[in-house]
Amino acid sequence: MLIFQADNLAMNHLEKRLREIFYLPEREWEEVDRLIYSLPDYHAYDRGEIEKSRLKAIREAFIHHYSNNFFYHKYCKENGVSPDDIQGMDDLHKIPMVPDRFFKDYPSENPKELYEWLYTVSSVEIGNYDFTGKKLQDFLVWAEKRLDGVVNHSSGTTGKFSFMFRDDITSKRMFYAADKTLLFSVIPPTDDAHFIYPGPTKTHLTIGRWIAEGTRVFDDAHRHFLTDRPLSIDILRVMSGQINGMGDKLKLMVIKKAMDKGQLKLIKLLQEMDKQKKQVYMLSFPFQIYDLMERMEEEGVRLNLGESNSVILTGGGWKIYEHKKVSIKEFAERVEEFFGIPKGHYRDLYGMSEMNGLALDCEHRYKHLSPWIHPMVLDENNEPVGYGEEGRFAFLDPAAHSYPGFIITGDKVRLLERCPECEREGIIIEGEISRMVGAEAKGCGNLMRDLMVEEMG
Repeated sequence: MLIFQADNLAMNHLEKRLREIFYLPEREWEEVDRLIYSLPDYHAYDRGEIEKSRLKAIREAFIHHYSNNFFYHKYCKENGVSPDDIQGMDDLHKIPMVPDRFFKDYPSENPKELYEWLYTVSSVEIGNYDFTGKKLQDFLVWAEKRLDGVVNHSSGTTGKFSFMFRDDITSKRMFYAADKTLLFSVIPPTDDAHFIYPGPTKTHLTIGRWIAEGTRVFDDAHRHFLTDRPLSIDILRVMSGQINGMGDKLKLMVIKKAMDKGQLKLIKLLQEMDKQKKQVYMLSFPFQIYDLMERMEEEGVRLNLGESNSVILTGGGWKIYEHKKVSIKEFAERVEEFFGIPKGHYRDLYGMSEMNGLALDCEHRYKHLSPWIHPMVLDENNEPVGYGEEGRFAFLDPAAHSYPGFIITGDKVRLLERCPECEREGIIIEGEISRMVGAEAKGCGNLMRDLMVEEMG
């Protein structure tokens, strides 16, 4: 049995907080929890043992979703696959996967219809509909309380939001794994470390909502955000250019003013942290850090946070700011110039709203995947290809409890069986990650929509 227990005596304050807030009781553990909670290091292990454990975890997860998810059960039947068909590693590609676009395939933003969609695609009991409001934003708060978990949505840059509904089990697994990966993989944090996010957290927007929840390991005096202003779905629409009338224009002006004020406030905070030699962890989209550095240049600010072992992490890509994109090498050089943080203490990461695991850069810029994630690269016919070949990224994530974590993405990647530079274990993503030509994986999207119409009609 795969169990590695951490030494409680060696834990610092943040590690203890991590266990207090996001640890699942051992009596409730599935196999995936042994991987998430028991491994001292997510990239130092016996590969053979981990592969056996991962296979068992995926089989358990598949049985759970097959048995408890009304929609996914029908989807598996349509594909002629049942749990009995998944016995070994060579069978994993048979597990029916859903495209990431599926999480945008709800019928409308009407709360009642969104609830009915959620009820059909959820693998956990969500109870009866007793929401009495009308606003989508209020429904998300209701759904979060009902699931006792976390609800988040995408930025909506394509015109439609993706919604992810995580229950208590999925949320705790995800946040424990994310905090362990981000806070304890580069430079261990001191008890007096500060976390800074140059964005808003009173929102259900994915990165803001995740950071608001995940940084609870820090007390309020040690975590700092761009603004306390709420960022609702309506405001996000305005920010993405969906402006209707003078009222929206005024909203946009207020938002820009708040963001501008928040940037100056953060720069002053960083200067104070630098003066006091405080260790800082800062995480955001690369374009938000880039904008902050541009503002620092305007203000003539240079910092020396490297002396306090500070760390900067970016993730999520450049989104609609692709025109500003610079290479990882150039970005790391700018981080060193403006923050005084060594290039090796800046890391980029890959993650998805649907995935309960991360791929964090090593010092050689190869992204190492979490050990419970089974990654695949698919060709244009959705057939797996070998290591070193480029194609569509897909993964099996057994940490997802409230929804099937068997996902085909729209990202183009190349996987290697191990890192060619460092000695860490695990499958890695090599090189740049880009979007596939064509919005959706072939073969399953239309079938799922047909099934949804059939079951909800």
